[in-house]
Amino acid sequence: MTITVAQWNLEHDGGPDGARWEQAHEILRAHQPDIVLRQEMTYSHQRGQQRLHATEHILRLRGFLAPPTPESPNATALFVNPKLFQVDAVYPHHTLWWHPMNNVVAYFQDCPRPLSLGSFHLCSHDADTRLTEARRMTTLARPGMVSLIAGDCNSYPSNPEPGIPLPDWDKVTDRAHMVHRTYLSSTGERHSDIRPDIVLTDACFEDLARYAADHLGQLHALAPTAGQCKPSQGGPQRIDRGYAFGGLAAALEDVEIIDTKETREVGDHSLGIFRFNRGRVRRLLREAPPAA
Repeated sequence: MTITVAQWNLEHDGGPDGARWEQAHEILRAHQPDIVLRQEMTYSHQRGQQRLHATEHILRLRGFLAPPTPESPNATALFVNPKLFQVDAVYPHHTLWWHPMNNVVAYFQDCPRPLSLGSFHLCSHDADTRLTEARRMTTLARPGMVSLIAGDCNSYPSNPEPGIPLPDWDKVTDRAHMVHRTYLSSTGERHSDIRPDIVLTDACFEDLARYAADHLGQLHALAPTAGQCKPSQGGPQRIDRGYAFGGLAAALEDVEIIDTKETREVGDHSLGIFRFNRGRVRRLLREAPPAA
């Protein structure tokens, strides 16, 4: 048996009229996720959080919605299967974020060791803000913790991707996007922003798609997740990523990046599915944590 985790940046929450939202949740429901990590919950605060509760009903999950900011209504959200997970705490992350991370701590069935979950959406327009946000997420990588985070990184993996070169910024015609996705070195040279990934992996987070490719032979896990329809921004890239800490990656069985006609009809990001072996997760969360 598996624990199925879905990560999706659904463009502007499926739009104001909800038509694309309904299509997207039919796609999600078909995968029967136990955990959903969502970004761009643009309209889910409105009308008494109506869309949040509709998602709970459709997916039979319990939902948690982070606050929007004055600058952006595109909040993050997190949903868990209440038959598998008992939520113990919800931790607000309001400051130092463009989009506050949604952070929930839960217990898997009767396991005594908690699992920390995070849905994030790093800043779209400023590399230094992304760097701060990534450093903030390393608070979920303290000794003894088991953590799973996923979201839109708005930046690039630090390892070379097979068949997915980083953008040639001299040829990118969207010059604002070029500025958003790069940073200047101390000598004034412009570089693709891979620093959030470096921060997370230096803190011993495992990039789950990279783990699937390197340890499970699943090269398809490294497929692009965004940019397929945006040649002016440098083309397809693996922008959306999931990370695990504390030994959780060893329970991973499969990563699937779903980029279909149906997913493209509802948004500009692919749907990521991460499947974990339930027995291995149980064994990990029943172990005593290592000494700090």
